[in-house]
Amino acid sequence: MICARFYWKKLFGLATAVLMANSAFAMQSQTVSAGQPADCSAYVSVPLPAEAEKVPAPKVYPACASYRSYRGIGRPVNYAEARACAWRERLAQKAELAQNPDQPTSWVVGGSLILADLYANGAGVQRNVPLAMRFACEAEGLMATSALPEIEERARGNHEPFEFCDHATTTLSATFCSDYASEVKDERRGRYENTLKSSVAAEQQAAFTKLLAARDTYLKAHASEVYQGGSIRNIRTLRSQEILSDLFQAELARYERKQWPALSANQIAMSDSLLQREYEKKVQSLRAQTKEAMDEGAVKAESLSSVERTWEAYRDAWVAFAQVRYPSAVDAIRAQITLDRYRLVKTIS
Repeated sequence: MICARFYWKKLFGLATAVLMANSAFAMQSQTVSAGQPADCSAYVSVPLPAEAEKVPAPKVYPACASYRSYRGIGRPVNYAEARACAWRERLAQKAELAQNPDQPTSWVVGGSLILADLYANGAGVQRNVPLAMRFACEAEGLMATSALPEIEERARGNHEPFEFCDHATTTLSATFCSDYASEVKDERRGRYENTLKSSVAAEQQAAFTKLLAARDTYLKAHASEVYQGGSIRNIRTLRSQEILSDLFQAELARYERKQWPALSANQIAMSDSLLQREYEKKVQSLRAQTKEAMDEGAVKAESLSSVERTWEAYRDAWVAFAQVRYPSAVDAIRAQITLDRYRLVKTIS
């Protein structure tokens, strides 16, 4: 499983990524560079399979997205398709071709990186640890430093799934690997949601569809109430959105098991006023911030107010769905969603 520390989702801008690529892909050659671990020298000459030699060099970065075929994201798992695509991506990486805006994640999470996973895991091919080592070293030297001992374990009989992205260490690789991780999780969530939607009555389907749309709007808006200072602002924002997504699915799964919120009558009755007081206090605090703080990325009161409106629509959509799906627990669910928001607002600064 892709490591949980890479749960942010959005990519850096294309222009920034292209600039960073000049240094990131300088290591992707068949000779050992100064940035690669010494152990990589043993794998540079590992022969490639015959199919690799037949792949024509692409003129633009491919849009086939090998990682999607490898993990079944938006399509069935197909290792042969993933491998065929990855060979093309690998050549594009070696040629330092520009990122394809149609499939930006595969610019890093593709080619040698996916080939390392395929051959380390024996996914659709015979397991070949030395070849997986070669691809790991091609993808990124710093990642390979961390990953090589784990890949070596596959030669000693450890056949647990290997994920090269678990070893992302640079800002570039970690950012793209986190997008990959989020896509895997989104796919899993989507399957659960689609299964639920298809199993309920038409009235409940309509309410659930509206709830999912309201959730997505709220999650997107939430980015503006996350502190945007520093070089990891994208990471911080995406991690926060991921937490909210996880919370939504966890609560939905509990309610499907008829595990209602464990709230007292007083907690249910006071939830609205508790949030309102915290919200008003937070707005006053944000309005009192200095211009310097706001210039550095602090959350603005106007942003909080705007997101609050999207949250209210999200809460109302939850109530509408609960009324047709969980009628005996509507008040408790409304209060739980409100208390979730209360706890989040308390953390905003």
